[in-house]
Amino acid sequence: MIELQEVTSLSDKHVHSHDSTSRRLIISVFLNLFITAAEVVGGLLSGSLSLLSDALHNLTDSTALLISYFARRIARKERDSVFTYGYKRAEVVASVINVTVLLSVTILLLKEALEKLLNRYTINAELMLWVAIVGLAGNVITALILYSGSKENLNVRSAFLHIMSDALSSVAVIVGSLLIRSFGWWFVDPLITLAIVAYVVLESLHILKESLKIVMQAVPSGISVEEIKEAIESLDMVKDAHHIHIWSSDGKDLYVECHATITENVKSLDRCIDEIEEKLKSLGVKHVTVQLEEGRCSERENC
Repeated sequence: MIELQEVTSLSDKHVHSHDSTSRRLIISVFLNLFITAAEVVGGLLSGSLSLLSDALHNLTDSTALLISYFARRIARKERDSVFTYGYKRAEVVASVINVTVLLSVTILLLKEALEKLLNRYTINAELMLWVAIVGLAGNVITALILYSGSKENLNVRSAFLHIMSDALSSVAVIVGSLLIRSFGWWFVDPLITLAIVAYVVLESLHILKESLKIVMQAVPSGISVEEIKEAIESLDMVKDAHHIHIWSSDGKDLYVECHATITENVKSLDRCIDEIEEKLKSLGVKHVTVQLEEGRCSERENC
């Protein structure tokens, strides 16, 4: 009864965590849409490219958060006869989409900033300043809402990255508006846009790299084939371990598939499998698939 209560409690906490993160994502969407509207109006009235670029950036953030929200709901679905591993990788796919969209937007911003830099234009620095302050406040609130969820998986982390990059760009716009108001340095506006583009590209490429590693089923960071092999072969009933595959479904849960050659004195195959699973789960592996054999692979060239 105690074990059942503990399992139920853990399950309830897991569901509550999912629901809480989903609520935070949808609240963040509405906050970002408000910021976007404010910056579009402010950018058009003030003539500030950096405000408009930040507004476009915020709009992609809203889209990213919506994708994250629906991907998180999909990821909660139980596995079935078609998606036998479940739907967790939907969040990784969402992360790839988010970053790809953001990188596409930076190309447009880069083109516009270079054109503006070559042609002097007038900016209402006072209006630019106050709109940027509103944008910063909204971004900080959104970042605080998403912070805890950003530690859990790449999907929420990529959404959090969108918000943090916007918060930093809002700070840059505020500084730029003060420089324009004080010294008339209009060229600061397109320069800020170029700085935003450079920052977003660098950070986005990192997230994209991590997401693609999961999609391509690469060995996750923090573990290695050699480590898994040594752990299995440390058991008395195992001669050697080979044909080892390690991957992750969502950047968090680890899966291992392997072959293990057993010793001649093994009396219980079930006990052998249990010990291998227990050993690997102590290393953080969630799911283990092991094929036991007595010498089968030594007789095959491509096992």
